[in-house]
Amino acid sequence: MKKISLPDGRELQYELIRKSVKNVNMRIKADGVVYVSANTRVSVKRIEEILTERAEYILKAAEQLKQRDLRSEITADSMRWLGREYDVRVIRNFSERVALEDDELRVFTSHPEQAATMLREWAADRFSELLAELNDQVRSSLLSAGITPPPTRITIKDMKTRWGSCSYTRGHISMNLRLMAYPRETVLSVLWHEYAHYWHHDHSERFYGFLLRFYPDYHKWNRLLK
Repeated sequence: MKKISLPDGRELQYELIRKSVKNVNMRIKADGVVYVSANTRVSVKRIEEILTERAEYILKAAEQLKQRDLRSEITADSMRWLGREYDVRVIRNFSERVALEDDELRVFTSHPEQAATMLREWAADRFSELLAELNDQVRSSLLSAGITPPPTRITIKDMKTRWGSCSYTRGHISMNLRLMAYPRETVLSVLWHEYAHYWHHDHSERFYGFLLRFYPDYHKWNRLLK
């Protein structure tokens, strides 16, 4: 791990990974660390110059990531679900269930200390149901256009750096559980993005042409994740 001292006294932490890439690529995490990948021909001095030039953007992005993680976190007081913030009310009861009623999430339990765990389990189950519904929608649209989608298995993961991933050789799409905090349309934008990788393995113009053909509002909803 390396550090750069900025003119105003702040510091940037970064980790450099040498790869056979054309550009200097950066991935910013919520803890403020920047993961940089660059060709061996690019000197450390030049990399640190680029990081210094983009310091304000990097620090702002890191703060946004931190806030996003805070909004996505489930607590016993509130929970963000499909683009809305819901108050959580814990009610002592032996039924042990979670219900979305009257614009609040109600946790019925005889063990209030387990409310957050119950909320997470409830959210994972409902999110799985939503993904099954959206998956049917995507596959139906493809079939209507004369395109047969490959057999696909969808799993949910709590990922830190990706909203979704597609293993097109194995017919497997993973979706980030943290998407549950965002609107249904945003979840759909990620699912379409991953399906598009079956036919286009990069992010070329052809990839986005395919994506926008089937989901014209992709940029409108996906930008909420930026």
